[in-house]
Amino acid sequence: MTTWIRSGAVAAIGSFALGLSAASAAAQQPAQPPPVAASQVAAARARFRDEPPVRDVVQHALQFFRVHPEELDSLRSRARQRAYLPNLALGYRFDDNRFARHEETFVARMVEDEDTNARVHAVSVGFVWDLRDLVFNPFEVQTYGIVGVQRDVMLEVARNYFVRRQLLLRLLLRPPQDPVARASMELQVEEFTALLDTHTGGWFSRAVEMRRRGHGR
Repeated sequence: MTTWIRSGAVAAIGSFALGLSAASAAAQQPAQPPPVAASQVAAARARFRDEPPVRDVVQHALQFFRVHPEELDSLRSRARQRAYLPNLALGYRFDDNRFARHEETFVARMVEDEDTNARVHAVSVGFVWDLRDLVFNPFEVQTYGIVGVQRDVMLEVARNYFVRRQLLLRLLLRPPQDPVARASMELQVEEFTALLDTHTGGWFSRAVEMRRRGHGR
């Protein structure tokens, strides 16, 4: 009987200790944030209507860096037309022909001295066509080197655009509880906004402000 009572007490104490451990572990774990409803996500994304679409931002960035497809086509066309233009050839020649002669004739007692200094200035102008450029024009090939710059601009702008939107979405739906973390995320949004302004010459922020005024009416 005594043994049974002792075993029951030990089991009760063990269960109580396990309960305390579980409660302590649950208290140490951070509370899970409540799930976000789909309607909240849709409402948060609707706030992005004040911002220009990514396609417009990329197009303005390409125009700002002078690597827009239309600009590249114009460069190729001008490089191709260059083959029809002649090369201007200019020439200048200067001759200084000095001649001296002394002649004596003893029979007639005649003495002739001749000293001439002929100076000639000649200028020539001509046009030369290099028909090889009609078959292969190296200047036209060089324009294709800008395609790599065009690709880098497009990828960089698109990445900054969507990273900024992801940060804004988190700020709207699940902002950090720590004030420092929240301020850091807000600074990140400002950073990516500044990057988009840098790539578009300040057009992005101006476009956002204009669209907000238009929707506000």
